Amino acid sequence: MKRVIWAAVAALSGCGAAAQTTTLPSASTPTGGVNTPRAPSGTAPTSVGAATPNSAFPEAAGALEAEHLQGAMALFDSRDGTLRCSDKSRCDRSYLPASTFKIANSIIGLETGILSDAETKLPWDGQEYSNPAWNRDHTLRSAIQVSCVPCFRNIARQVGTSRMADWVTRLDYGNHDISGQPDLFWLKGGLRITPLQQIDFLRRLDGGKLPIQEHTLDVVRDIITLDVTPDYVLRGKTGSAAQPEEPMDVAWFVGWVELGERRVFFATVIDGHAAEVDVLPARRRVTERVLRELGDLPA
Repeated sequence: MKRVIWAAVAALSGCGAAAQTTTLPSASTPTGGVNTPRAPSGTAPTSVGAATPNSAFPEAAGALEAEHLQGAMALFDSRDGTLRCSDKSRCDRSYLPASTFKIANSIIGLETGILSDAETKLPWDGQEYSNPAWNRDHTLRSAIQVSCVPCFRNIARQVGTSRMADWVTRLDYGNHDISGQPDLFWLKGGLRITPLQQIDFLRRLDGGKLPIQEHTLDVVRDIITLDVTPDYVLRGKTGSAAQPEEPMDVAWFVGWVELGERRVFFATVIDGHAAEVDVLPARRRVTERVLRELGDLPA
C-alpha cells in the first residue's frame, strides 16, 4: 500500500456502553473575517478541537475491526451536541492531513485570487503521472474529484509560502506548521491534524465561522459534495499518505451529512490494516457503514 501511494509522491517530488452527551465549549469568533456567519439553526457554533469525547462508540470500533482496519472514527451530531470517538488516543493523535488539506487549499486559493470559482481552469503541466486521471487539464471541481496532487501543488506555489502560512494560521488548521517542501507540506511536511481538529475545522467551515467570503464558502461546499438525495446531502474528502516518522500509512475520510438543518460531522482515520485490505475504498465504506447503522445516512 505504501509503495503505491508514494510511487506517485516520489515522482511529484522530483518535478517541482451508553452514549453520554458531551457539553462543548463555545467557539471564539475568528478575527479578520469578511463573511457573515450563517450557521444552520441545527448547528451549534461550538468548537470540538479541544474537547474530549466521552461517549462510547462501539458501532465504529466494531466496523473497523470487521474491515480489518486499525484507526478511529470521530463523530459530532449537531442535534444533541454529542461528540463520540471509537479510540480516544487516536482522536487526539496528530496525522498528516494528506489530501483532506485540499479543502483548505481550495479556500486559500479562492481567498487569494488564484482561483475564481469551481470552473477555474487548471492546465495540465504536460508531465506523465502514475495516476492517469492527473494527465489532463482540470477545473477546480474535477481536480478535487480526482484528488489531483499536481494541480494543488501548483495552487500552493502560486499562493506562496508567506501567504500560505498566514492563511493556515487564520483558518486555525491543525498545528499551523507548513514546514518542509512548500508545495507538498501536507503530504510529507510538518503539517499535522487530529480527527477532532478535522471535525472542528469542518464545523467552522459549514457554520460560516471561518474568516472567508461567502462566495468561497459556497464554492467549497459545492466542490466537496459527494451525494445529493431527497433525504440528505453528503460532503467530504478522502486523503492518504505515509507518516514519515512511522512505518505506517494514514488514510482519511472526513466530511459531514446534512439532514435538513441537522449536521453529522465525521472524521475517520486509518493508520493500519491487514495486508489483504485495500484501504482506499475501505476508508469511505467503513464510514458510511457506521453512519447507516446509526441512521445518520439514510439508505
